[in-house]
Amino acid sequence: MWEITPMELLYCSMIASVTFLGCLVGALETHLPSFLTQTFRYGKHSLKAHRNALVDRLEVPKSFFRHFYIFALLLSGLTLYLVLRSCVAGKPPSDTLIYLLDFLCGKRRSVKGTPMATLLATGCIFLQCIRRFWETHFVQVFSRSSRINLAHYLVGYLHYFGAIVAILGHSQGFVNPSANASLAWDQLNWRVVVSGSVFLFAWWQQWCANNALAQLRKDAKGNVITETHLMPKGGFFELISSPHMFFECLMYVALVPALSGNTDWLLVMAWVISNQAQVAHFTHIWYRESFPNYPKSRKALIPGIF
Repeated sequence: MWEITPMELLYCSMIASVTFLGCLVGALETHLPSFLTQTFRYGKHSLKAHRNALVDRLEVPKSFFRHFYIFALLLSGLTLYLVLRSCVAGKPPSDTLIYLLDFLCGKRRSVKGTPMATLLATGCIFLQCIRRFWETHFVQVFSRSSRINLAHYLVGYLHYFGAIVAILGHSQGFVNPSANASLAWDQLNWRVVVSGSVFLFAWWQQWCANNALAQLRKDAKGNVITETHLMPKGGFFELISSPHMFFECLMYVALVPALSGNTDWLLVMAWVISNQAQVAHFTHIWYRESFPNYPKSRKALIPGIF
């Protein structure tokens, strides 16, 4: 009998919510109550007029993004340690962790991917969390007036927790702790190579895009001189309005070959794409409305397409 696991329920709900609300705001914004629009929008394209007093109380500074990258860095680091402990030292995970994975991913979960693929995926997520921690704490310039809804803030924690659970929940050694989860050279197949290569390319390009955005608010010495949103130029910004969001999506797509058959990861990927697509769409509209000379050839998220 088919069962809906908590992981599937969580991500399907998140995907449906962001897609429905995004389409609703995009098509019928002028007819919607302000509390709904204000809840959905944030950052540069947040609602400026007719704000709802109750929703105002449920908002936190956008700089609070830093918090869940601290959480994500610690969690991904612990996860990488557990994977290395399992596939290198041959030590099984605790019964508590197996029970948690059984609850979240279902007791019928099965192995999808090799120990090498698991090590690659957890290593990539850890690498991403390190860079995003560094960016949000030492590179990115947050506007002091920019705020996000508490729901957006909490979803950040859920996302990284869920992404790690999606990997571990179908990894050899974490489904059946007694199964051999050791690394072998024959596990270094084309899926692992392609996933790792594309991920690293996207990882680096996202760093370049995020750094370019931060430099718009700094002088040549690195001092912050403005909190104003300016029009970015150069690199992939010449093709799309939000290359950092495009490469975020690409990183999650990149790990699909290595985690072949892992439907929980497909849901994580779908959530990232649906969320980034909505934000990129509204960001693109904001750029076009804010800068009369904004290049018409630029797309929102996917070069030449969307």
